[in-house]
Amino acid sequence: MGGWTLAYHCPVCREELVERPGRATCWFCGRDDEAEWTCPAGHHACEDCRTAEPDEGIARVAAATTETDPVAIAERMMSHPSFQPSGPEHHGVPAAALLAALRNAGLHASSPERIGAAVRRTADVPLGACGSRGDCGACVGAGAAVAAVVGADYRTAAERALVLRTTSRALGRLADLGGARCCKQAVYVAIETAVQVLAEARGLRLEIPAIRCPFADRNPDCKKDGCPYHDR
Repeated sequence: MGGWTLAYHCPVCREELVERPGRATCWFCGRDDEAEWTCPAGHHACEDCRTAEPDEGIARVAAATTETDPVAIAERMMSHPSFQPSGPEHHGVPAAALLAALRNAGLHASSPERIGAAVRRTADVPLGACGSRGDCGACVGAGAAVAAVVGADYRTAAERALVLRTTSRALGRLADLGGARCCKQAVYVAIETAVQVLAEARGLRLEIPAIRCPFADRNPDCKKDGCPYHDR
């Protein structure tokens, strides 16, 4: 008589894990770690990253990554098991991903403390604010990243205007795309907008390949062909 087989699944890609003890590198923080189970795609999450809250997961990815593509960094953050298809955990992603990418490209000295401060500036945007008050936390995150780069506050003139322009441009593009909310789409819009603003205003250029969202099959509200980032 056959017995039950216990199946574990990768916290990143949801593939069934294979029991294969050995060493593995954490997908989120890069730590060399002991692993009892292996993901067929090579993903591994150490215990600290696997149990982290969203903001901690964002911080751990931002501190460890050597990527200069902010979209790739953002997608790694959003692949953390604490992320839902949509939710306020996405709000700090654009700021952290952009500042980490700029740091890695040698374009801006972004310390973990500065990145953490930019993420916290998005924390007061509530769930569903895009529909209830016309405010998207991810777009605010784009503004927070630009503010950190240019040293803006409410007393600076040109810098304050640049931050306002970043957030307003991101919100305008998100409105033009239409449809119900998709926080992944909002993150992509926020990052693209901030990259454009920083290139135009300060000559800080980050290269972003064509975006093809890998999260569509996990989002029951995906707009599919109605989204420019849908992986057709």
